[in-house]
Amino acid sequence: SVQALELAATRIALGKFSEQPVNIVTDSCYAAGLVSRPECSFLRDVPNPHLLFEMCSIWVLINHRRFDFYIMHTRSHTDMPGPIADGKWEADKAAMFNTIPRVLEQAKLSHSFFHQNARSPKRQFKITINQAQNIIMACPDCQKITPMPSQEGVNPRGLMANEIWQTDITHISEFGTLKYVHVTVDTHSQYITAAAHTGEKAKDVMRHWLSCFATLGTPKQIKTDNGPAFISEKVRDFLSDWGISHVTGIPHSPTRQAIVERAHHTLEEMLARQ
Repeated sequence: SVQALELAATRIALGKFSEQPVNIVTDSCYAAGLVSRPECSFLRDVPNPHLLFEMCSIWVLINHRRFDFYIMHTRSHTDMPGPIADGKWEADKAAMFNTIPRVLEQAKLSHSFFHQNARSPKRQFKITINQAQNIIMACPDCQKITPMPSQEGVNPRGLMANEIWQTDITHISEFGTLKYVHVTVDTHSQYITAAAHTGEKAKDVMRHWLSCFATLGTPKQIKTDNGPAFISEKVRDFLSDWGISHVTGIPHSPTRQAIVERAHHTLEEMLARQ
């Protein structure tokens, strides 16, 4: 825990300067409060073994000291002038140098937690798209869902969230009467929204988009194929009321809806693993 690490730093300082008086300045209110009290006190058991070890070690060091020590707390992220603030800044710089890994390692750590697509670490950590894709390809969790990272295609992608969506309808017979699965993908974030409906008419399309609006917000543009529901008057009026531009793909083009088609494959692979 963070408290154990803060106590560990204080323990190291007390041990390093055990044969001379020492002043310790810390931005940890927890460490400053605890270290100033354990002299001639009794420790109770705590469930965290690391925290208990640091408490016991500090208790031993303090009760066996022959020289005085003083510990004080200073606030973090303060611009107040003076030697204490200057010393704290030097300590922060030393800690940053030792603990912050290289940029590529930071990107790997970030992906292991958030599992973003390749564009996110590329922008955040200023790495190349190939490096970001290699991180995804090396992630065992991502490989269970999508074997390869998405490649750039001829489909336009949004430069920000909710700029361009792609919507399509796929059929999954195992769902019975709910076999019409409406799928929408935000082309920037690659966020997929899918819902099973009893039909693929205009009313079903509009109901699906309303649920997407509640989750993602309202897009600037939606791209679909030339299916009867998508080019119907009801859908045209619906999109006009919401101020959304509607674009249809090139008929019979195999790449007209490539992004949402990949989302279909992703859903099918995930369902096959259930």
